[in-house]
Order: sequence, then structure tokens, then C-alpha cells
Amino acid sequence: MKTLVHSAFLLLLTFTFTACQKETRPTTTSSTPKSTIDGKWYLMRIHGGISGANETHAAGDISWSFNTSTGTLTVNNTVGNSTYYYLPSGTYPFQQISNANGNYLVIDANELGQFVFSGNQLLIDENKKSTGEGACGFYLTLQR
Repeated sequence: MKTLVHSAFLLLLTFTFTACQKETRPTTTSSTPKSTIDGKWYLMRIHGGISGANETHAAGDISWSFNTSTGTLTVNNTVGNSTYYYLPSGTYPFQQISNANGNYLVIDANELGQFVFSGNQLLIDENKKSTGEGACGFYLTLQR
């Protein structure tokens, strides 16, 4: 009888400790999603240049929609001409150039400059080209 009670008690303890253990699983997803240029971006700001430009736009005024599978950029410009902005509405071929110094954006066979992702923003620096440093270019800020 003592053995039966002892066995039942051990079984109860084993069940209690195994049922309360925290399950750990290896994570298969990264905590930081990989940034991609694909999708719709809104041009929010253009600044810099030799004249010291500082032009801002509301979300939706000028959108850029990148499609890497077709290599096209579709621009929707609802503000028309502006002092510094130079891409009218339309569809343009684009490509990305990558080298040891960064990633660069080419639109309609013209290299725009280096781009980086920062949170939900796409930052383009016209002063940095795949061939070296430039001067008097603009800085563009686009946002998802």
C-alpha cells in the first residue's frame, strides 16, 4: 500500500512539473523585416542643392510605386510643376545598383543617387553616386 501511495505521489509530482514547464521554440522569423523598395512611397520632402531648397509635400501629393518584378516605377504627381521636383506623372524603367558602398537608384537610365531605408522611410542622396561623390544634389525623403 505504501508503495502504491508513493508511486501515485511521484506520478502526480512528475505531471505537475512537466505541465508547468515553459515551452521554448526556436524562432524562424527575423525580428527586423527586410526592407524592400517594392510598393508605394510618398514623396514628403526635397531639400539641399546649391539653392538650399526645402520643399515639403503632403502624403498623396506625389507617389512613387516601385515594381521590381517588372522593373517599373509609376509616378503619380497631383501637384503639377514645382520648383525642385522633376518627375511628372508616368511610368519609368528603373533599376537598383548595389556595390560595396551601398545601393543606388537608376530611373529612366539616369542615376538618381544612393538610397537607404530608415524605418518606413526611403532616403535618397543625389550627392552619392555609384561612381563616387557628387555635389549640389538634393536629398529626397519618401515615406510608406
